[in-house]
Amino acid sequence: MEAYAQAVLNGLVLGLIYVAIAIGLTIIFGTLRLVNFAHGAFYAIGAYVGLVVVQSYGLGWSFVAVVAVVLDAAILRNFYNREPTAQLLVTFGIALVVQESLRLFFGGSAQQYPVPTALAAGFHLGNISYPLYRLLFALGVIVLVSLVWLFLARTNYGLMVRAGVRDRIMVQLLGGNVRRASTIIFALGAAIAGLVGAAASPIYSVEPTTGFDFLVPSFVVVIVGGLGSFWGAVIGGILIGELQSITTLIYAPAANVVIYVLMALVIILRPRGLFGQGELIRQ
Repeated sequence: MEAYAQAVLNGLVLGLIYVAIAIGLTIIFGTLRLVNFAHGAFYAIGAYVGLVVVQSYGLGWSFVAVVAVVLDAAILRNFYNREPTAQLLVTFGIALVVQESLRLFFGGSAQQYPVPTALAAGFHLGNISYPLYRLLFALGVIVLVSLVWLFLARTNYGLMVRAGVRDRIMVQLLGGNVRRASTIIFALGAAIAGLVGAAASPIYSVEPTTGFDFLVPSFVVVIVGGLGSFWGAVIGGILIGELQSITTLIYAPAANVVIYVLMALVIILRPRGLFGQGELIRQ
């Protein structure tokens, strides 16, 4: 039972990382209709910046946001209205450039910076002892997700995101300038991934392929939860994280297979995902 309790807590931590990345994918797609395969690169950049800077200054997330703004202005906004194939190719290319650039500067071996000494102790939960840093990390991501939800629920930009998921054309007819909001939305999604990447680096090792390692399951989260659904990303992320963690405990080789089996079942039984509503299509 203690092993299962540990697996559940590990699954929560992993799932919350997927949640943070999937929320970024969701708000970017909801507003810009951009299938962003480069999103994992922002997680990796944040992790490497954390390796160098965050322990002392805590600026990793802002650096990632600046990179995202530059990429959006220079390249990506030219692809908002292109077909998904073009979006996938250009964002995949950006992801490869970032990955190989990180390999050039930091080498190809896995790296990990230590947990801060003050947070290295274990926290007792009943009969189990669990790392305090992981618990604080999970709490921090929950707070971050809550702040993002408040942004979506209480601000004009958030309203534009939520309305755009359902009926993008109507948002534009009512005067919503999606292009003006694009940079802010894109930078926000990237900053979330970068911040979580920096904070998670004492838990998971960092290497140039880290972005892809977390991005692919995060796309599974988006599909399972429902494309464009905030709460679908939250529920789907935790579900995928727990499923991977518990499967690892029972039969480790199946851990990376079971999530795709779940995705296939969801696509067959509910193509829009668990919480997806779909967009109104106007001729």
